[in-house]
Amino acid sequence: MINRISSFHNYQAVQNDLRRQETKVHHNQEQLASGKKLLTPADNPLATHYIQNVSQQEEQLHQYIDAITLVRNRLSHQEVLVSNAEEFSDDATRNVMEMINGALSPQDRDAHARELQEMEKNLMHLANSQDESGNYVFAGTKPKTQPFFRDNNGNVTYSGDGYQRKMRISNSLEMPFNSPGDELFMKIDNPFGDFEPKYQLQSGSELLLDTARNSQSDDDSTYKVSFVGLPGGQFGYQLEQNDSVVKTGEFNPKEGINYQDGDNTLNIKFKGQIKAGDQVTLEPRSTFSLFDSFQDAIKYSKGSVSDASSTAELQRASEELHEGFLHLTKARTDIGARLNTLDIQEDQHQDFKISLAKSKSEFEDLDYSDAVIEFNENSRALEASQKAFGKTKDLTLFNYI
Repeated sequence: MINRISSFHNYQAVQNDLRRQETKVHHNQEQLASGKKLLTPADNPLATHYIQNVSQQEEQLHQYIDAITLVRNRLSHQEVLVSNAEEFSDDATRNVMEMINGALSPQDRDAHARELQEMEKNLMHLANSQDESGNYVFAGTKPKTQPFFRDNNGNVTYSGDGYQRKMRISNSLEMPFNSPGDELFMKIDNPFGDFEPKYQLQSGSELLLDTARNSQSDDDSTYKVSFVGLPGGQFGYQLEQNDSVVKTGEFNPKEGINYQDGDNTLNIKFKGQIKAGDQVTLEPRSTFSLFDSFQDAIKYSKGSVSDASSTAELQRASEELHEGFLHLTKARTDIGARLNTLDIQEDQHQDFKISLAKSKSEFEDLDYSDAVIEFNENSRALEASQKAFGKTKDLTLFNYI
């Protein structure tokens, strides 16, 4: 009875060892076939957990890189549109300057005016551009709303909002991929300061406003400067505030006109040749619309070359168009900076992605040389187990009877 139990246990032990060796060999074969060290979480639970975390990070990086690609496409499209708007502003400035110099015939001025009209129409069309998804590029966060409309009087209004659409391109960075249309085309810094000049000039006058600045931003008063002749070729001035005379004196071109009213300080400087009877009205305005400047240029281009007031208004329009060009150039530079940031961020993501892949490979990928050695060892052990099993299963007392 004792010998029978011992034989059974010997048989069972050899059989279990055979199965273990077969499992090891099969595991080695699966590793060699897949090229992976870890086939199941049980192979190395800690490494499996780490690999799962790395895979999640890789997926997040993939989403960020896709977001960068989308934002880059949006910004590149916008950069082209802003560049075209720059060209319209620059060409319009040159166009108006040619009309100001007085060398053009009435027919040529009409031709230039028609060119301005086409430029303004193209600018309007550009400002209402849509992307490949049908979203309006310059509508802020209201991409399905057409941003710019023209009323029956020719005035352009903005129906979008002043916010930017953003997309996350890293854990800590959101990138705006559009610019509100009002910021681009309708909120351009006034090149004359805080006022818009309206000219009523005498024939032969070359008077132009240089700058007019008010220390009180909430002062909504309208000012008017009138010039009179004085003996010796000098000129005197009269300054009105809301139709009330507040100051008179002799005009000094170097000092300009300075007016103090409590905490309010007004400084006005002019340039060009003055004629007695010239008047300039100053209406409060800190920013201007590029569409209005185009309309003013078209309107005053129809005036006579000898009309000093129309010429001065054209001069104002040309300075505004040039300021609009500079404003759009700055906006395009900002877009370029954002594109550069995207490139830098994408390079960082790609570098981190390579680092993660390398780290993941150390835990997951198979070292074939070690795997082959282990496979050979386990195969030899399996052969030994198979031989031992063959002898054990034939071990019986009947062989000795």
